Amino acid sequence: MPRSSSVRAQRAQQESRIAQGLAEMVGLVRGVVADGSVSADEANRLARWTREHPEVVERWPANILARRLERILRDGRVDARERKHLEAILGPFAENPSGMDFGLATDLPVDHPQPDVVFEGHTFVFAGDMSYGPHRSCEREVVELGGACERSVTRRTSYLVIGSLAARDWSQRGFGAQVNEAVQLRTRGAPIAIVSEEHWVAALP
Repeated sequence: MPRSSSVRAQRAQQESRIAQGLAEMVGLVRGVVADGSVSADEANRLARWTREHPEVVERWPANILARRLERILRDGRVDARERKHLEAILGPFAENPSGMDFGLATDLPVDHPQPDVVFEGHTFVFAGDMSYGPHRSCEREVVELGGACERSVTRRTSYLVIGSLAARDWSQRGFGAQVNEAVQLRTRGAPIAIVSEEHWVAALP
């Protein structure tokens, strides 16, 4: 078999394994959310599965779930607030058979192509619900990497990050005002980048 054909076959096999892994993950998540709540044992079981399937959890949105589970279980326990947040993440994951779409509105004015995300010396604003966690968790990541965060979009804003749990009727939601403000400021020359949560997460070390 020619080398190019062999490489394509290997890639096809890898994609098939990942697709099967994602399907298995969706099945596990559906089992967890079936009773409407997430227990500490269930969170630990999901975390163990993600550690055993590194190839799968490199992909969006499995990487978000893996990161969140890692953070929650870092202290060895899962409190009620953390379980509630997991429920908010796992619900959309379970409802989508492909496990690859958290409902980010396709008409959001995210930059194309999305620029490199540089943390040090730059200011971030988070809009909408984030799969990664509450805004304060995302802001903590930025600060640890040398950046700053604000709650409102201004000319100081370097990046507006749109949460992956954003509703498709984003323009009618509270965070729609932040998106519109960023767009308006850009038309007046402010160098504000609008990026997706997925893109922001990919830039984290």
